[in-house]
Amino acid sequence: MDLPASVSALGEQLGGTGEIVPDPALFHEAGVFAAERERIFARPWTAVDHATRLAEDGRYFRFDADSRSVIVTRDREGRLHGLRNVCIHAGYPVCDAEDGFAERLMCPYHGWEYALDGRLVEPAFASRVDRSRLRLTSYQVCVRNGLILADTSGGQASDDNIAGPLPIWLAEGNVPKRARYSTTWNWKFLRHFLLSRPALFFDEPREGDDERRIEFGPLSWMLVRARQAALVRVIPRFAERTDFQLIRIVAPQEREISASAAGTDPVADALGTGEANAVDWSSWLDRSFFAWYWPLMSAT
Repeated sequence: MDLPASVSALGEQLGGTGEIVPDPALFHEAGVFAAERERIFARPWTAVDHATRLAEDGRYFRFDADSRSVIVTRDREGRLHGLRNVCIHAGYPVCDAEDGFAERLMCPYHGWEYALDGRLVEPAFASRVDRSRLRLTSYQVCVRNGLILADTSGGQASDDNIAGPLPIWLAEGNVPKRARYSTTWNWKFLRHFLLSRPALFFDEPREGDDERRIEFGPLSWMLVRARQAALVRVIPRFAERTDFQLIRIVAPQEREISASAAGTDPVADALGTGEANAVDWSSWLDRSFFAWYWPLMSAT
């Protein structure tokens, strides 16, 4: 796919020294979003959850990655599998539930059943059919220090040096909060907003606390402060709709943030403020953002 004119114009502006003035189409045009889907969203290795989500054999959960719905399962031998949530029979979603426990995954449309590794088990076909091809599309998954990562690009990306160094305590961490939020913002605005406000995800800093960010591809990152962490995953849906997932992880015996204990949600509050909705985002995204964005879009 050729780059849309609004994207190509960024390369010309970055070649100079003047202010970057993005074309409004960069945030609204379907063609730009399609190019981003191809060049940015499909890049390998996104952090999707903590391993406690699949603490037992037979458990599964579902997550969205751009236009794909993916099921991550743990089979009876403890192995993890990433499966495209699309039945090979009629293209119907195999799984609607967010998570659960099952011996098999059953498509509700015509009742086709799949083992937790994606193999079709029902209906049975004649012996002349190559049953090895009758399975859900699979994706690579791996676990690093308690984090489940997935590569939905469809390639065979190496899982060496995905990210790090990750906190040692993360593998034994607890998950006191999982939340999903929806916005009517372009993903570029939302990513910048979340990255610029790390304090939303933590208590007031304690003396001696250091904060750092660990990135997993373009759309997911983890903020770490002392023995607490916040995993954030941006989920572009359309040019003007973006969801994101927040997973709070704390070290064993570490207290949860006081805001959650008080029953408030600082993230939702921040998203709903007039200040956030009134921002002129196109002027707020500066040269450093576009210097990050342009190489991803222009890479061949």
